[in-house]
Amino acid sequence: MRKTTRLLTLLALLMTACSEDVVYEGTSNVSREANALLQVTTRGTNDATVAYPVQIYVFQGEECRAFQTIGDAGQTLEIPLVEGTYSVYAVGGASSTDYNLPSQSDATTTTAITLKEGKALTDLMAASAVATLVDGGTNTVTLGLQRKTMFIEDVTIKKIPTTATAVSVTIAPLWQSLTVSGAFATANASTTIALTKQADNRTWTNDAAAIVMPPSSQPASVSVNITIGGTTKTYTYSTSDQLEAAYKINIDGTYTEAVGVSLTGTITGATWLGERTISFEFDENGSSAADNNDNNGGGNNNDNLDNSDNIPAVGSTYQGCYVLAVNDEDDYAEVTLLAPTELEFYDANATTMQANIEAALATVTTGGYSGWAVPTTAEASLIYDAREAIGNLSAGSYLCLGGTGYRAFKPTDATFSTSSSNVKASTVLRPVAVVTLEK
Repeated sequence: MRKTTRLLTLLALLMTACSEDVVYEGTSNVSREANALLQVTTRGTNDATVAYPVQIYVFQGEECRAFQTIGDAGQTLEIPLVEGTYSVYAVGGASSTDYNLPSQSDATTTTAITLKEGKALTDLMAASAVATLVDGGTNTVTLGLQRKTMFIEDVTIKKIPTTATAVSVTIAPLWQSLTVSGAFATANASTTIALTKQADNRTWTNDAAAIVMPPSSQPASVSVNITIGGTTKTYTYSTSDQLEAAYKINIDGTYTEAVGVSLTGTITGATWLGERTISFEFDENGSSAADNNDNNGGGNNNDNLDNSDNIPAVGSTYQGCYVLAVNDEDDYAEVTLLAPTELEFYDANATTMQANIEAALATVTTGGYSGWAVPTTAEASLIYDAREAIGNLSAGSYLCLGGTGYRAFKPTDATFSTSSSNVKASTVLRPVAVVTLEK
């Protein structure tokens, strides 16, 4: 009996010793006592500002050994670990308020850090390093974070028809998130930036800068979406230059009746990436680089695009319309046309009058142009100046667009009403259009 008891005790001791050896030699050594120190600090490359907080994930092999946060520039993490080689990953600008952050137990190097519902993308940065720790030693790792996002700083689209009710710009395809290791994840996303109409009623701009991920494949596309009369037309340009992370992007576009939308874009690098400029234009039939002389985009049947020897003069007739004004530039001319017909639009119900005006404008197809609009007071004055040459003006009142809303004016004596209350059932609409003719 005593021998049996001794034998059982010896077997138990041997099993315990084997168990301890498995923990010590295996891939999971969290039960071992830390004997080294990893210090982690961050900096921006080329004196750039770091986006805080910075999430730090420390891996040994496939297992995450530590997950800590650097809250500001003055903080240095000190992480006790067992000697060995570690991969250190940092993701800057990702707060737990805005992002779903994987915990230490859930994190892998390919786990995506995703936005929480209703939150907007922030200025994300990333860095990585390999650190080797020895028994009793301290290894200080300074991570130089690089920006992983683009800034859409300014978007301006000019000469949009006054009848447009919405304008936006869409960029695609984009990456949607970062992984713990700082790699891009989830391809083929897009970002749409809504624009706001400005005081002149023809310029639309963004209210604030937008932060987006870079394209998930090149070339990327930039699309301008214009809604008129409930119908949205999209003009898309395929970029010839690559859009990349750590660049600021400014988009400046001009809508033209003949071409569609012509855009020039400036990409300004962050301090360490220099500067690059791209120019482009596009219409509904295709897109081409700005230095491409074929502005038709492959055939939009507008034969008046090349008009170097045929820019109409003020007072002449062009495409069945009276020419009110010509702004002649080196490479193009902006021609203000007066429609040959008068339109009825009046509705005693003020809430539906705008819809009636838009519906009336949509019926004008003279010259093959869209974008006919209510004349501004300045354009109304041009009509008065040319009243004798035009010849077929109504003796009644015409509709125009003043600084505070619609007004009525008499083209025979250039008198303007002071408010929209003077717009009556007898008031008619003689629309105008500004078209751009390439030379």
